[in-house]
Amino acid sequence: MNNRMGTMRSISIFTIFYKSIYSVKEIAKYRFLGIGKTFQYVFFLAFLYFLPSLSTILFIDKHSTTIPGFDLDTSGLFIMVPIYMLFTYVLNVGVIVAKISIFAVVALLFAKWGKRKLPYRQSWRLTAFSFTFPTLLFGILSLLQINITADYIIDFAICLLYLFFGVRKIPKPKLKK
Repeated sequence: MNNRMGTMRSISIFTIFYKSIYSVKEIAKYRFLGIGKTFQYVFFLAFLYFLPSLSTILFIDKHSTTIPGFDLDTSGLFIMVPIYMLFTYVLNVGVIVAKISIFAVVALLFAKWGKRKLPYRQSWRLTAFSFTFPTLLFGILSLLQINITADYIIDFAICLLYLFFGVRKIPKPKLKK
């Protein structure tokens, strides 16, 4: 048991990311990771989701309206762009944390319905890793500038599926005789 926990602590963010895309069994295991590693992962997800906005800002052209009222010849642009980038990233982190916190309650309901033991702290962690695939999918779609009608509904539905199946991979408590 102690060896497994040591292995869980040393797992890389990239391994967690890769396995969280396709394996609900791994997502269920990641509920035991520390909160520090989980928040590190949330910031990583927010960065991935932020990349399309960053690419838009970095590849700005003379006709861009990313920041209204500024053009490339304005020295204020070099001040506003980093502030805009920081604000956008922080906003993305906030939105992802809020979504995770709300969906963690849904995971608790799934656990109760499936007769699984899942404290809120583990539910929050499980939910954070369940957001991997939808965050990646909609980040790529945004990067490719593909708009989908009802994208929030699809985002929520995918996360709910990952949550549902992730909670189902949690073993039921053994009954005492």
